Amino acid sequence: MTHKSTELLENGASEIVPLKEKLSYGFAQMPGTFYGGVMGVIQSFYFAWMGLLNIWIFIALIVYAVWNVVNDPIFGNIIGNTRYYNKKRGELQRYIPFIKFGAPIFSLCFALVFFPPDAWRGQTSDLTVQIWLFTWYLITQIAYDTLFTLVLIAHVALLPQMTLNQREREKIQLVGTIFTLPAIIIGFIVPVIFLANPTRETITQFQWLVVIIAIFGVFPYLILSKYVREHSEHIPDEKTPLLKSIKLAFKNPSFRVYIIYDGVSVFLINIVMVSLPFYLTWVLDQMEGINIILFWIGPILCLLISVPLILRIAAKISTKASITYYLVMLTVGSFFSFFAGLSKNWILVSIGFSIFMSGFAGDFILHNPMRADTIDFDYWKISGERREGLYAGVGPLLSKPMISVALAIPTALMTIFGLIYVDAVDGLDATKGMFLASLGVNISMTLVPGIACLIGLLVWVKFYPLTGKVVEEMKKELLIMHEQKRKDYEEKRQS
Repeated sequence: MTHKSTELLENGASEIVPLKEKLSYGFAQMPGTFYGGVMGVIQSFYFAWMGLLNIWIFIALIVYAVWNVVNDPIFGNIIGNTRYYNKKRGELQRYIPFIKFGAPIFSLCFALVFFPPDAWRGQTSDLTVQIWLFTWYLITQIAYDTLFTLVLIAHVALLPQMTLNQREREKIQLVGTIFTLPAIIIGFIVPVIFLANPTRETITQFQWLVVIIAIFGVFPYLILSKYVREHSEHIPDEKTPLLKSIKLAFKNPSFRVYIIYDGVSVFLINIVMVSLPFYLTWVLDQMEGINIILFWIGPILCLLISVPLILRIAAKISTKASITYYLVMLTVGSFFSFFAGLSKNWILVSIGFSIFMSGFAGDFILHNPMRADTIDFDYWKISGERREGLYAGVGPLLSKPMISVALAIPTALMTIFGLIYVDAVDGLDATKGMFLASLGVNISMTLVPGIACLIGLLVWVKFYPLTGKVVEEMKKELLIMHEQKRKDYEEKRQS
């Protein structure tokens, strides 16, 4: 009887997401990807161009890490407990209001990070100027991260409650991937070109790019807020206190592994993007002209080819198998690139980058569906409520501090190995020789990420509990639970 009911629900319209909602949600993945890519060159901008000393960067990142740990669970719980009645649409909402009203401020805060007064540049011996530059660096990042938390938590929390149908979730994520790929290529590679060896001209071009991306970034969120609907029946009648929510989350075995996975993935993306401009300048300094184009052909092709491969593994085997695959590729690619970087042979490094890029898109494709499975398990076995906002807020307990760690390691290693800011004319200089400068950057770009990926892979393979069979059983049960929720909600509205 249960199986028959499940079939009816799977074939019914209740779990099918309209195309305009799929497109709107997928399109709204672009701004966060763009912003994340550009923020990846923040250390190149402040350390290599503006001349902010490493000690101030280190202090700022400690404060930033503390703020990151505190604000995400608080805001996640606030978002999850929101009850906003949209009169125009006649529905209760808890996520879309934060996206709609937060998007313009989010874009503004993103742009401000890269517009400190130019007069502060290069004043490494002026304590007052260093303090002002430090303040700008810290406050603008905190403002950006606060809006990032509000808007992105709400955005990622939308997906699990849009549908329980795994095929529909994969379709939504596929649409999102189509929009995300150009954002990865443009947002992660173009800023690196401008900041790899910064000059007054390239910095001006970079700042124009920041403004254009910031203006563009508002519109996908506004389109989402217009076309994507929330499922009011999933909003709990009673608010859940923050501490109780956190305790319930940690009862979820999938969530405990997810925290580690999220920490590794966020650390990896940030340290690679921060290190890449320095890597191109100080490790692959012999590349020029046509060699630069040839260098990127393999990695970009592997990135594009990997997308359907990662989706196919997830569809044919399981999400766990697909994530295992791309963690292996990231680990192997990182270690290969480290040893290739020691040789300074750009062809070998390109091969290593190609292996790495064969797994790089995986997190962008499967992170949200995997988090959705974790939230589904909570609904199924633990709380009996849809708590997407809470999970989106508590999930980064490790990953947000890891952002600070990822931002601190490259400049710390460069300072230790003698690659420091000299003056506004010469910028960075290898004060202890080119070999050590190159080695420090190489360790930051490849060896450290490789070790992090290996740790994440071992934890993932051994401890992640949601295998294909468990997920299949869970979906069948949850479809029935959701249908009952809808019936109860409609009866309550009509009474």
